[in-house]
Amino acid sequence: MRKFIHPAMITPSQWKKILVPTDFSEDSLKALHQAQQFQQLTQAEVVLLHVTEPAFEGLRINTQAKHDQMQMEARKKMEALVSAHFSSASSVTTLVQAGGAADVICELARTLNAEAIFIATHGITAMKHFMLGSVAEKVVRHAPCSVMVVR
Repeated sequence: MRKFIHPAMITPSQWKKILVPTDFSEDSLKALHQAQQFQQLTQAEVVLLHVTEPAFEGLRINTQAKHDQMQMEARKKMEALVSAHFSSASSVTTLVQAGGAADVICELARTLNAEAIFIATHGITAMKHFMLGSVAEKVVRHAPCSVMVVR
C-alpha cells in the first residue's frame, strides 16, 4: 500500500514535474529562466503552457478564425522558447490551451500531477489586473501543488 504524501510536504528536491505558464512577456520569461535553471539541476520534466482566451461565442462576428490563428502563433513561440532555453528538449512538453488562465493552470497542474508551478508576478497590464485580478494570485490560492512566484 502506497503512503499518501500531501503535496505541501514535497520539497523542491523531490519535484519531478513543473508547470511553467507563459504569456511571452518579459516577466514570464523570468519564471521560464528559473525553471530552466531548476531543470538543469534536477532533470525535472518541464511543461510549458500558454493559455489563450477563447473566442467570444455571444458576439455576432465569428472570432474562431482569429483564435485559431492566435493558438498557431503561440505554438510557434513555444517551440522557439524551448529551443532557446532548454538544452534537453526531450524533457520539455509544450501546451497551448484555451480558457481562463488561472483556471487552466490549476486544472492542468492537477491533471498532470505537477509538484510545482513556476509563475511570474506580472504579465498583464495594471488596468486588467484591477478589473480581473492577478493570475498569479489566483494560482497561488487555488493550485493543488507548490507555487514558486518569480518577481
